[in-house]
Amino acid sequence: PFTVVSHVAVWLWEKRLRGFRDVFTSRCRPSVFLINDTEVKVGGSSVWLFIAYEPFEKKVLGMWLSWTRNQLAVEKFLGELVRRFGRHPVYTDGGSHYSAACRSLGLEHRVYSFGSWMHEVIESVICIKVKDTTRVFDNYFPCGKKNCMLEHVWSWMKLRILFEEEWVKNMVRRLVGVINIE
Repeated sequence: PFTVVSHVAVWLWEKRLRGFRDVFTSRCRPSVFLINDTEVKVGGSSVWLFIAYEPFEKKVLGMWLSWTRNQLAVEKFLGELVRRFGRHPVYTDGGSHYSAACRSLGLEHRVYSFGSWMHEVIESVICIKVKDTTRVFDNYFPCGKKNCMLEHVWSWMKLRILFEEEWVKNMVRRLVGVINIE
């Protein structure tokens, strides 16, 4: 049942799987993890974006940008969410990679149905906060690098989510009141 591989092969696979990821220290206590993935095209390449959302507090808990869409990527993302926010039920669209990852982490996995309010919430978050922003950014600031590692897209997405936090909005309002821009 086991295959012998070198440590370099494992290192290369982990490096490929790593991608960009961040779980935000959001100022909320999530009751559920509402998770979905979407394919994002940047500079002609397809990458997978996993997003975790708290539907009752209306907060993005984390994003995970990966070249692959499989159980290992989901497992790493969920593991980081659990480490940061604790164990909560995971609601997904029913992909097999989600149920396998939840089973291996011992998390409760629930499937929301197509057209339910949870489905509408996560799809609108992905469409408005992620896809539209990424599309506009990639159109105006296209990456000309060959084998781009997508750092510019990742920074842009994190900044976009950060500016939705209420404490950041308040800080910017205070700064605008102090700084006189002519």
